[in-house]
Formats: sequence, C-alpha cells, structure tokens
Amino acid sequence: MSTPYVITPKPTTNDKIYKFEANAFLVQGNSYEFGNIDQAKPSPLAQELFHLPFVKTIFLAQNFVAIEKYDIVSWDMVLEELSKSIENYLNSGRPLIDVPSSKPQNIAVYAESTPNPNTMKFVANRSLVPRRFEYNSIDQCTHAPLAKELFQTSG
Repeated sequence: MSTPYVITPKPTTNDKIYKFEANAFLVQGNSYEFGNIDQAKPSPLAQELFHLPFVKTIFLAQNFVAIEKYDIVSWDMVLEELSKSIENYLNSGRPLIDVPSSKPQNIAVYAESTPNPNTMKFVANRSLVPRRFEYNSIDQCTHAPLAKELFQTSG
C-alpha cells in the first residue's frame, strides 16, 4: 500500500467500546466479531490483541477495528499504545484476515472437431472467464496467454 495506515481512536456510545478508525478500507464486504482467541483464528491481528488481558471482544469492519474491554483498565491507560499497535500491524503488510484458499479444482480442456478441418475448437468443462471470447489469429490474443499458447502449438 502506498499510503500508510493512520489509526484514529474514537469513543462510542458504549464506554466499554472504542473504535480505531483507519484512513483506508480494512475489509471488503464483510465484518467480523471475535469473542475470544479461538474465534479469532482467521485474524492474526485479533489473535495478537486477545493476548492483552483487558480485551473482551474485537470487531473488524470496513474501515475500523472496535475493541470492547473488561473493566480492569481505563481507556486512558491503554488507548495510545493500542492505537500504535494496530497502526504498526496494518502497516507491516501482514493480513488482517487470513482467507483460506479454496481447494484447487481441475479443469479439463479438450478439442472438438468442426466441419472445417482447418478450424480447431477448444472447450473446457467449466467457465474460465465471465464472457465468451473468439480469436481468429495469434495477433488478436495479446492479452490471452492461453489462446496465444494454443495458436503457437497448432503450428
């Protein structure tokens, strides 16, 4: 990321919860809530924060991290250090959420015969791209490496 993350702590209507707002998006489309370190397995940042004895719940949303604390400390005692810790973590480049990679799926590509013996048609067993493309020469497929490779192997 070219612009470093900057965290700004902001109080909420609940005095046990503070929001740590970022100057950029943190997560896209989802929000997460973790009530303990075991639930926080998808988030390395949340796991680190749960090592602090006063952290009760962690919320990750579009542009903020919210922390609910136990009453064993006041926000004044931990706010600055907590803000810096979150900021340093985000600027380290480590992931906020570890998204498990999906299991690789095999894709079969096979050739079909056409009425024209000079024309080859290649078909896959699942969609490879969101829409259909047709290339009539190698010059047309500069942005399609698979099509380019097929033209080169067909001689």
